[in-house]
Amino acid sequence: MRLLNAARHWFWLAPAILGIVFIAGGVYMILQGQDAHDEVRDAIYRENITTSEDSSIPNQRVDDADTAEAQADVIEGHVLEITGGKTYAELDREDPNRAVVLNSVSLRTALNIAVMGFKVSDLVTGMGVFMIVIGITHILFLAPSVYWAAEVASEYSTGRNRPTGA
Repeated sequence: MRLLNAARHWFWLAPAILGIVFIAGGVYMILQGQDAHDEVRDAIYRENITTSEDSSIPNQRVDDADTAEAQADVIEGHVLEITGGKTYAELDREDPNRAVVLNSVSLRTALNIAVMGFKVSDLVTGMGVFMIVIGITHILFLAPSVYWAAEVASEYSTGRNRPTGA
């Protein structure tokens, strides 16, 4: 019984420690997400790609998800014009446009991977913020609630064990 009372008194530390762990994990995720975002941006920036004039974001240097996606869409549109709407698999093997289509697939794939990299890094950063909020919630609300519940339980068990008599 004594061990139970001691455990009950200190049990509020578990959500507080868990909150600290969540906050630390969230900070780590934010830092890693931002690092990944910077790496993707730097890698695509080094390629010195500028969106074409007929893209949805004309004449901009590709350095984020929106400009990369806009340029990938333009490349796809141009190639479909060249091939009459046919994809690589639909072209005859002797068609001279197959090499152009294959090059466009490579460029679009690289741009779409950059888009995915930006979005995944943003997701990781957002999850880090979420983890910090959860950690703060544990510390500010759950730990005090558990402490209060332990105090109520102690008072209840102490009141029950008191002698009732004259």
